Amino acid sequence: MITKLLHQIWNERKQNAWLFIELFVVSLFVWFSIDPVIDLMSRSNIPQNYNDDNVYEIRFFLHWDNSPKYNPALADDKYTLEAYRQCLNIINDLPEIETYCIARMYPGNASRFREQCSVDSTQRADKKSVNVDVAYYYSIQALESNYFKTFGIKDAASGKIVESTDIKSTDNTLDAYITETAAMTLFGTKDCIGKEFFASSAPDYLRWRVKGVIKDIQASIYYEYAPTMIVCNKMPTGTGVGALYLGNHTISIKLKEGVDAHKFEQRFRAEIMPKLKAGNLYCAQFTSHKKLKEEGKKDYGINNLYRQNIILTLFALLSGFMGIFGTFWLRASARRRETGIMQSIGATRSGIVRQYATEAVVLASAAFLLALPLIFHKVYTFGFADPLEGYLRFREFETANFLHNQPIQRFATVTVISYLFLVLVSIIGATVPTAATIKRHPADALRE
Repeated sequence: MITKLLHQIWNERKQNAWLFIELFVVSLFVWFSIDPVIDLMSRSNIPQNYNDDNVYEIRFFLHWDNSPKYNPALADDKYTLEAYRQCLNIINDLPEIETYCIARMYPGNASRFREQCSVDSTQRADKKSVNVDVAYYYSIQALESNYFKTFGIKDAASGKIVESTDIKSTDNTLDAYITETAAMTLFGTKDCIGKEFFASSAPDYLRWRVKGVIKDIQASIYYEYAPTMIVCNKMPTGTGVGALYLGNHTISIKLKEGVDAHKFEQRFRAEIMPKLKAGNLYCAQFTSHKKLKEEGKKDYGINNLYRQNIILTLFALLSGFMGIFGTFWLRASARRRETGIMQSIGATRSGIVRQYATEAVVLASAAFLLALPLIFHKVYTFGFADPLEGYLRFREFETANFLHNQPIQRFATVTVISYLFLVLVSIIGATVPTAATIKRHPADALRE
């Protein structure tokens, strides 16, 4: 059967040559069209391990000396800090709020801080010293504030939301919760509570003590898991802290379950925001975290990039389908006489269709196999498609194992999908015109 099939394909080699070339080109086109979509789908399916549903950001600013509302008598930092505390009490007393936090950056933000951190040999079982870039966020513990509860960040071991209590800090050492990736990268183990690491640039000035290990966080959309820490600090009581709060920290609030978010937004803007002012301090912004994330994606063109890749891929697949289908139709029309002879000697319609479809699969498989070395060479030399190259600025942060950064699995996945598409199109392209051709009487086909 196989010998007969190959013999038939060889006899039709002149007619099959153009089809083979077209299938070869479409194989390349389809593979490199599907690859960026696989990349985007893999990145978008990374578990965030945090929850910012019904979380809102409240941002404060100061009236400066060029503002008519500026009061020079209240420009001192101690007055600013007291004004901040007054506003914080108002927010803390709102019945709709489940919890809140004061933080410098938060998960889902379009940017984040990073610091090169070091661990000395005494902190590791293998007695090696390491230097690692770590992303970080600062959280201020004040009143009932809880960064982890606000964003639903869970402990790596228990899977429960972290309850940050008994936060300790000295002049140069702060408590920090680190992610699983950070724990493994820094210490080689997740059992590292109580161990210390430090800033490579200032080892005697900036140090952190591991307070707990949390689940890995997808810090920002389409980022992977990176070594990350959340640094906890108590609310300062001295002077000289006004700029710290107002310039670098925001208040994020999480609504209780069942609260109508739309009604709360309206009430907050109409009733609460006008009250959030004292001295030169005033509430300037109230926005949901979901909206902030969407604005970040728009700023970086993520949504447009995603749509562009989907549209280009669909166009490539449609073009490949139409091209192959049209070629098979012409090929079936050119073989009407052969089809008539096969019918006249007793071949069934289903047998003829099955034979032509099998020929198409063999041609498609041969063309795809011939294209694979060229595809592999391109990937090996230039790498996979990376539609987010301009957005993912911190390449060294990408440490987790997902489909888009596992070369063998990714190559195999794209190859299988591309091959199945090519075979499916070839079967359809061979079956439909052949079925239409054999509906005619064999005598009519033989007369042509």
